[in-house]
Amino acid sequence: MPAKVGLISLGCAKNLVDSEIMLGHLRSAGMDLTSDSAEADVLIVNTCAFIDSAKTESIQAILEAHRDRGLHRRRKDQRLIVAGCMSQRFSSELSGEMPEVDAFIGLDQLEEVAPVVRRVLARAPGAPPEDLVPDHLPVYIPDFNTPRWRLTPKHYAYLKIAEGCNHPCSFCVIPQMRGKHRSRTMESVRREAEQLVGEGVKELLLISQDTTYFGMDRWTEGRGPRAQVSSARGNISRRAC
Repeated sequence: MPAKVGLISLGCAKNLVDSEIMLGHLRSAGMDLTSDSAEADVLIVNTCAFIDSAKTESIQAILEAHRDRGLHRRRKDQRLIVAGCMSQRFSSELSGEMPEVDAFIGLDQLEEVAPVVRRVLARAPGAPPEDLVPDHLPVYIPDFNTPRWRLTPKHYAYLKIAEGCNHPCSFCVIPQMRGKHRSRTMESVRREAEQLVGEGVKELLLISQDTTYFGMDRWTEGRGPRAQVSSARGNISRRAC
Protein backbone atom coordinates (compact mmCIF):
# COMPACT_ATOMS: atom_id res chain seq x y z
CA MET A 1 0.00 0.00 0.00
CA PRO A 2 1.21 3.55 -0.70
CA ALA A 3 2.24 5.67 2.24
CA LYS A 4 -0.44 7.97 3.61
CA VAL A 5 0.82 11.48 4.42
CA GLY A 6 -0.77 14.32 6.38
CA LEU A 7 0.46 17.91 6.54
CA ILE A 8 -0.06 20.79 8.98
CA SER A 9 0.71 24.17 7.39
CA LEU A 10 1.49 27.15 9.63
CA GLY A 11 2.37 30.76 8.89
CA CYS A 12 1.90 32.94 5.83
CA ALA A 13 0.58 32.44 2.30
CA LYS A 14 4.13 31.89 1.03
CA ASN A 15 4.47 28.98 3.44
CA LEU A 16 1.10 27.70 2.24
CA VAL A 17 2.41 27.59 -1.34
CA ASP A 18 5.39 25.57 -0.06
CA SER A 19 2.93 23.15 1.55
CA GLU A 20 1.01 22.89 -1.73
CA ILE A 21 4.25 22.10 -3.56
CA MET A 22 5.15 19.36 -1.10
CA LEU A 23 1.67 17.85 -1.39
CA GLY A 24 1.89 18.03 -5.18
CA HIS A 25 5.15 16.10 -5.21
CA LEU A 26 3.85 13.53 -2.73
CA ARG A 27 0.80 12.95 -4.90
CA SER A 28 2.97 12.73 -8.03
CA ALA A 29 5.05 10.07 -6.24
CA GLY A 30 1.92 7.95 -5.76
CA MET A 31 1.40 8.63 -2.07
CA ASP A 32 -2.02 9.12 -0.50
CA LEU A 33 -2.89 12.42 1.19
CA THR A 34 -5.08 12.72 4.26
CA SER A 35 -6.49 15.64 6.25
CA ASP A 36 -6.86 13.38 9.30
CA SER A 37 -3.54 13.28 11.13
CA ALA A 38 -4.60 10.11 12.97
CA GLU A 39 -4.68 8.26 9.64
CA ALA A 40 -1.23 9.37 8.45
CA ASP A 41 1.79 7.10 8.27
CA VAL A 42 3.88 10.28 8.11
CA LEU A 43 2.88 13.70 9.39
CA ILE A 44 4.66 16.83 8.13
CA VAL A 45 4.56 20.08 10.12
CA ASN A 46 5.45 23.04 7.89
CA THR A 47 6.60 25.63 10.42
CA CYS A 48 6.90 29.41 10.70
CA ALA A 49 9.55 31.30 12.69
CA PHE A 50 9.07 34.93 11.68
CA ILE A 51 8.26 36.16 15.20
CA ASP A 52 8.44 34.59 18.66
CA SER A 53 4.75 33.75 18.77
CA ALA A 54 5.08 31.92 15.44
CA LYS A 55 7.97 29.85 16.79
CA THR A 56 5.93 29.04 19.89
CA GLU A 57 2.98 27.96 17.74
CA SER A 58 5.26 25.77 15.60
CA ILE A 59 6.81 24.06 18.62
CA GLN A 60 3.38 23.47 20.13
CA ALA A 61 2.13 21.95 16.86
CA ILE A 62 5.09 19.55 16.78
CA LEU A 63 4.63 18.49 20.40
CA GLU A 64 0.87 18.10 19.95
CA ALA A 65 1.45 15.91 16.88
CA HIS A 66 3.78 13.73 18.94
CA ARG A 67 1.29 13.58 21.82
CA ASP A 68 -1.60 12.68 19.52
CA ARG A 69 0.22 9.76 17.92
CA GLY A 70 0.83 8.40 21.41
CA LEU A 71 -2.89 8.61 22.16
CA HIS A 72 -3.78 6.51 19.11
CA ARG A 73 -2.54 2.97 19.62
CA ARG A 74 -2.58 2.29 15.87
CA ARG A 75 -0.49 5.42 15.19
CA LYS A 76 2.37 4.89 17.62
CA ASP A 77 4.62 4.11 14.67
CA GLN A 78 3.67 7.34 12.86
CA ARG A 79 6.69 9.30 11.61
CA LEU A 80 7.07 13.05 12.10
CA ILE A 81 8.87 15.44 9.70
CA VAL A 82 9.43 19.14 10.42
CA ALA A 83 9.80 21.50 7.46
CA GLY A 84 9.58 25.25 6.83
CA CYS A 85 11.27 28.36 8.17
CA MET A 86 11.87 27.17 11.73
CA SER A 87 13.44 23.97 10.47
CA GLN A 88 15.59 25.90 7.98
CA ARG A 89 16.92 28.29 10.63
CA PHE A 90 17.13 26.13 13.76
CA SER A 91 17.37 22.47 12.67
CA SER A 92 20.83 21.92 14.19
CA GLU A 93 19.58 23.06 17.61
CA LEU A 94 16.17 21.42 17.36
CA SER A 95 17.54 18.02 16.35
CA GLY A 96 19.18 17.83 19.78
CA GLU A 97 16.21 19.24 21.69
CA MET A 98 13.28 17.49 19.98
CA PRO A 99 13.90 13.73 19.86
CA GLU A 100 10.20 13.35 19.01
CA VAL A 101 10.96 14.37 15.40
CA ASP A 102 12.21 11.87 12.82
CA ALA A 103 13.67 14.36 10.31
CA PHE A 104 14.14 18.07 9.70
CA ILE A 105 14.11 19.34 6.11
CA GLY A 106 14.77 22.79 4.67
CA LEU A 107 13.32 25.11 2.07
CA ASP A 108 15.49 23.69 -0.71
CA GLN A 109 13.97 20.23 -0.20
CA LEU A 110 10.34 20.86 -1.12
CA GLU A 111 10.70 18.72 -4.24
CA GLU A 112 12.58 16.00 -2.33
CA VAL A 113 9.85 15.40 0.21
CA ALA A 114 8.74 12.03 -1.22
CA PRO A 115 12.21 10.42 -0.90
CA VAL A 116 12.44 11.86 2.62
CA VAL A 117 9.09 10.26 3.52
CA ARG A 118 10.37 6.89 2.28
CA ARG A 119 13.58 7.44 4.23
CA VAL A 120 11.86 8.08 7.56
CA LEU A 121 9.50 5.14 7.07
CA ALA A 122 12.56 2.90 6.74
CA ARG A 123 14.04 4.19 10.01
CA ALA A 124 14.11 2.07 13.14
CA PRO A 125 11.55 3.27 15.74
CA GLY A 126 13.15 5.54 18.32
CA ALA A 127 16.15 6.44 16.16
CA PRO A 128 17.54 9.94 16.80
CA PRO A 129 16.33 12.80 14.57
CA GLU A 130 18.00 13.35 11.20
CA ASP A 131 18.98 16.91 10.32
CA LEU A 132 18.71 16.89 6.52
CA VAL A 133 18.81 20.67 6.05
CA PRO A 134 21.73 21.70 3.76
CA ASP A 135 24.36 23.96 5.30
CA HIS A 136 23.64 26.98 3.07
CA LEU A 137 20.94 29.57 2.50
CA PRO A 138 18.07 28.42 0.29
CA VAL A 139 18.26 28.92 -3.47
CA TYR A 140 15.08 27.09 -4.57
CA ILE A 141 12.40 28.87 -6.57
CA PRO A 142 9.31 27.14 -8.04
CA ASP A 143 8.58 27.17 -11.77
CA PHE A 144 5.31 27.13 -13.72
CA ASN A 145 5.38 23.32 -14.02
CA THR A 146 6.08 22.64 -10.33
CA PRO A 147 3.41 20.18 -9.04
CA ARG A 148 0.98 21.75 -6.56
CA TRP A 149 -1.99 20.42 -4.65
CA ARG A 150 -3.89 23.63 -3.92
CA LEU A 151 -5.31 24.19 -0.44
CA THR A 152 -7.21 27.40 -1.20
CA PRO A 153 -10.87 27.53 -2.33
CA LYS A 154 -11.19 26.86 -6.05
CA HIS A 155 -11.95 30.48 -6.97
CA TYR A 156 -8.58 31.94 -5.89
CA ALA A 157 -4.94 30.91 -5.70
CA TYR A 158 -1.61 32.29 -4.54
CA LEU A 159 1.05 32.78 -7.21
CA LYS A 160 4.56 33.06 -5.76
CA ILE A 161 6.57 35.30 -8.09
CA ALA A 162 9.83 35.48 -6.12
CA GLU A 163 11.55 34.14 -3.03
CA GLY A 164 13.86 35.65 -0.42
CA CYS A 165 14.85 39.23 0.35
CA ASN A 166 17.97 41.40 -0.03
CA HIS A 167 17.15 44.00 2.63
CA PRO A 168 19.33 43.61 5.78
CA CYS A 169 16.69 44.97 8.18
CA SER A 170 17.78 44.57 11.80
CA PHE A 171 14.24 43.64 12.92
CA CYS A 172 13.65 40.95 10.29
CA VAL A 173 15.03 37.41 10.04
CA ILE A 174 13.66 36.58 6.57
CA PRO A 175 17.01 36.83 4.70
CA GLN A 176 18.57 34.42 7.22
CA MET A 177 15.77 31.90 6.63
CA ARG A 178 14.70 32.42 3.02
CA GLY A 179 17.97 33.59 1.47
CA LYS A 180 18.61 36.28 -1.14
CA HIS A 181 15.89 37.61 -3.43
CA ARG A 182 15.42 35.52 -6.57
CA SER A 183 12.73 36.27 -9.09
CA ARG A 184 10.97 33.90 -11.41
CA THR A 185 10.98 34.85 -15.07
CA MET A 186 8.04 36.78 -16.48
CA GLU A 187 7.35 33.82 -18.78
CA SER A 188 7.23 31.38 -15.86
CA VAL A 189 4.77 33.59 -13.96
CA ARG A 190 2.60 34.09 -17.04
CA ARG A 191 2.41 30.37 -17.81
CA GLU A 192 1.47 29.44 -14.26
CA ALA A 193 -1.19 32.17 -14.25
CA GLU A 194 -2.64 30.73 -17.45
CA GLN A 195 -2.66 27.24 -15.95
CA LEU A 196 -4.47 28.43 -12.83
CA VAL A 197 -7.06 30.34 -14.84
CA GLY A 198 -7.54 27.20 -16.93
CA GLU A 199 -8.33 25.33 -13.69
CA GLY A 200 -11.13 27.78 -12.92
CA VAL A 201 -9.28 30.26 -10.69
CA LYS A 202 -10.91 33.72 -10.79
CA GLU A 203 -8.52 35.65 -8.55
CA LEU A 204 -4.71 35.44 -8.55
CA LEU A 205 -2.83 36.81 -5.56
CA LEU A 206 0.80 37.59 -6.40
CA ILE A 207 3.02 37.05 -3.37
CA SER A 208 6.69 37.18 -2.37
CA GLN A 209 8.78 38.56 0.47
CA ASP A 210 9.55 41.73 -1.56
CA THR A 211 7.10 42.04 -4.43
CA THR A 212 8.32 45.51 -5.46
CA TYR A 213 11.78 44.08 -6.19
CA PHE A 214 10.46 41.48 -8.63
CA GLY A 215 12.70 41.14 -11.68
CA MET A 216 15.27 43.70 -10.51
CA ASP A 217 17.69 40.97 -9.44
CA ARG A 218 17.78 39.92 -13.11
CA TRP A 219 18.90 43.33 -14.38
CA THR A 220 22.37 43.36 -15.91
CA GLU A 221 23.01 46.87 -14.59
CA GLY A 222 21.71 49.14 -11.88
CA ARG A 223 21.03 46.31 -9.46
CA GLY A 224 20.30 47.00 -5.82
CA PRO A 225 17.35 47.59 -3.44
CA ARG A 226 17.35 51.32 -4.25
CA ALA A 227 17.88 51.09 -8.01
CA GLN A 228 15.53 53.22 -10.09
CA VAL A 229 12.44 51.27 -11.10
CA SER A 230 11.92 50.63 -14.80
CA SER A 231 9.08 48.47 -16.11
CA ALA A 232 11.05 48.00 -19.33
CA ARG A 233 13.62 45.93 -17.43
CA GLY A 234 11.44 43.33 -15.76
CA ASN A 235 9.76 44.54 -12.59
CA ILE A 236 6.01 44.33 -12.10
CA SER A 237 3.99 46.62 -14.35
CA ARG A 238 0.36 46.87 -15.37
CA ARG A 239 1.17 44.97 -18.52
CA ALA A 240 2.78 42.13 -16.52
CA CYS A 241 -0.14 41.85 -14.12
